[in-house]
Amino acid sequence: MSDDNKRFLEWVEVISKGILLGGSIGAIVGWFGIIHIAKAVALGGLCGILAAVNFKQRRDDRKQQ
Repeated sequence: MSDDNKRFLEWVEVISKGILLGGSIGAIVGWFGIIHIAKAVALGGLCGILAAVNFKQRRDDRKQQ
């Protein structure tokens, strides 16, 4: 497998984990009635993506040093 394919699959994995984890936390928040469940899952998924991308960038920076 080429390097481009490996990098793409790494990004897909990171983004999917972020969506799942953030959406799960958002669903829990929605179940407690803090905000509407659909909005909580959507916001949680978005925040999960941003957090996962940030962690991947930091991990890649540490590998380069």
